[in-house]
Amino acid sequence: MKFGNTLHLTKSGQPVTPPAALQEFEATREVLVLVAEVMLLLGTTKEVAREVARTGRLLIGEQRLLLACAPDDSALIASALLDPAWANPAARRALLQANAQLLLSSGVVATDGYGGPSLMRRWPLAQPQPVALARWLRELATFATEIQMKRH
Repeated sequence: MKFGNTLHLTKSGQPVTPPAALQEFEATREVLVLVAEVMLLLGTTKEVAREVARTGRLLIGEQRLLLACAPDDSALIASALLDPAWANPAARRALLQANAQLLLSSGVVATDGYGGPSLMRRWPLAQPQPVALARWLRELATFATEIQMKRH
């Protein structure tokens, strides 16, 4: 049964609830396999690796990360979600004003999206390098954790 914009009904006429295992992270099969491989390199179980490849949501240490693909599938975009304390106007403004320095020093940009404030980084997918990508994700998580510790 395929879900999407089509409404599926049970025999009793009630809408069918999509299964929890529905793919949420939209990426090519190659990228999904790469993400699962990277998660195994980061020390997760096979089950966790599959879940991260399915959802694009992961945890490195205490840091929550979200993964997305660029629209042309040329890059993986990783977002490190920041604590709600960064959502107050003064902290948000300071973070966004630091964008030039963050980009030049760390290749990271601060964003303020629907999920709240986050730090984003781009990984080109032209030549998949699982070990380097695992290190890169760990560095982003560490950087976000350090930024948040300075805030508290």
